[in-house]
Amino acid sequence: MAKIPKPKQNIDVGDARRLKDQLSVFRKQQEVHQNARLLREVAFYPAHDPRKETPQYKAVHRKLVVEEDSPCLICGVRNSTLKDNAKNLYGAKQIETHHHVVEWALANAIDVNKFNSQLLPHLRARHKDRKDYQTDFTDDQVKAWIDHDPDNLWVLCDVHHRSSYFGIHEITDPIWGPMNLLRDDFGSYVRDQLLALKGSTKASKTKKR
Repeated sequence: MAKIPKPKQNIDVGDARRLKDQLSVFRKQQEVHQNARLLREVAFYPAHDPRKETPQYKAVHRKLVVEEDSPCLICGVRNSTLKDNAKNLYGAKQIETHHHVVEWALANAIDVNKFNSQLLPHLRARHKDRKDYQTDFTDDQVKAWIDHDPDNLWVLCDVHHRSSYFGIHEITDPIWGPMNLLRDDFGSYVRDQLLALKGSTKASKTKKR
């Protein structure tokens, strides 16, 4: 009796590739510890005028961002490379400056004596050529330093400055701080996962509206 041949199975190459990709992601998730958590924070700021960029701040900002074309501290994108998708991996829209030692809104709460005794010695040690660091600051000098001194400004793209899941104003320092040191493969995985999460969150908010 002749054997009945088995029917050929139609293999969907696209499905096979998608399953392989899903398996890769699944295995990666087994290696990565994802720890989603809710941060409870209460930020206290002293009374202050509404934020208005001073001419001095604008000049320093322009020098750092446009004239020197400084890169984002985390991802390396520059004002000159924002339109280059190969160098702007996070889709940043602009380059910004972040008050990283003392937040601008806290200027009126800073004790000049504590500034002079605790922070100024470190600035003197690091910048021996700065004559203004060799004598104690006045209260007005402290406020001016906070507002526009390059030693209180970091260059960041808008994503790593203010964006959810990525920005220094949005996530804790233990997670944000080492982002520029991550291995390329791990950094790419984290970026892709968070960008996908951001996309799903935006879509959810749009539907609710």
